[in-house]
Amino acid sequence: MDNNYSEEASALPGAAVQTAPGSPEQGTRLAVIVMIVGCVLWGSGMAVGKIAVTEYHPLFLVCMRMLLAALVLTPFILVAFCPIKIYSRRDLGLLVLLSLCDPVTFFAFEAMALKYTSASQASMVWALNPLISTMAGWLILKEKTTPGVLLCFLAAMGGVVLLTAAGGVSESAPNPVLGNIFEVCSLCGGAGFVVILRFLRGRYPVPLVLWFQSLIASAIFLPMLGLDAVELPSRFAWEPFIAVLYLGICITVGAQGCSAYALARIPVPRFSSFLNLIPIFGIILSMLLLGESMLPLQWVACALVLGAVILSQRFQK
Repeated sequence: MDNNYSEEASALPGAAVQTAPGSPEQGTRLAVIVMIVGCVLWGSGMAVGKIAVTEYHPLFLVCMRMLLAALVLTPFILVAFCPIKIYSRRDLGLLVLLSLCDPVTFFAFEAMALKYTSASQASMVWALNPLISTMAGWLILKEKTTPGVLLCFLAAMGGVVLLTAAGGVSESAPNPVLGNIFEVCSLCGGAGFVVILRFLRGRYPVPLVLWFQSLIASAIFLPMLGLDAVELPSRFAWEPFIAVLYLGICITVGAQGCSAYALARIPVPRFSSFLNLIPIFGIILSMLLLGESMLPLQWVACALVLGAVILSQRFQK
């Protein structure tokens, strides 16, 4: 990988991508619209997830989310990709390891994060996604980066610390320090996905990889529901139930599908710039759906995080 963001480093965790090379002129209007829809869906995930974790244990939430994705994808996979072929044992191991990073680590820590921090703060921490993926490529794959990117990473992390310290404890963020740490751990799982995806690049189509991820994650989380620490739902509530359906179908399948579709038709730097819309949509939707608000100093922290991420993309180019 050179100094440009690669397809994997720019991609959203969970969205396995196959990128068609091309010039900016090949980015169609439809692909741009699909990408914006995908950003809105991804941005809504924090607010909707916050609604779901008020009723469901994080492990139960993630398990149901993965099962729904598997149920939605299975008929399509059986029609479009049968017989399903895994080319080597190495690939099978990589697919399992890929799934352990994302969705297992990614969604589990994200669900736990939303238990302790506000959806708007989690959305801003999520903005670190491309930077953490770049750091993972630099540390693990020994890929080239620049001192400017490293400084932007430190500035963005400082912005997250300021965002957390400025907010304090509230009803929507009972323990923001712990919640935001969990969200960073979630993004580290996504960065692991990025690194492993490098070794599977192009060999398996997007829906098939997503299907493997949902099946493996379901197989891991289902037995965990029997643990004493996991409290199963004791009553039915419409809002959290609809939130789980939305997370499993519209985001786990829909948003990732939008990202993969757009990335195959939009040049990587342009795609990467669209990702900066996700935390903005996340904050707006958290305010509209949950009535959350932020203090002036937190808005300064948001500007620091988002500015560092955008600037890092310029340095990386």
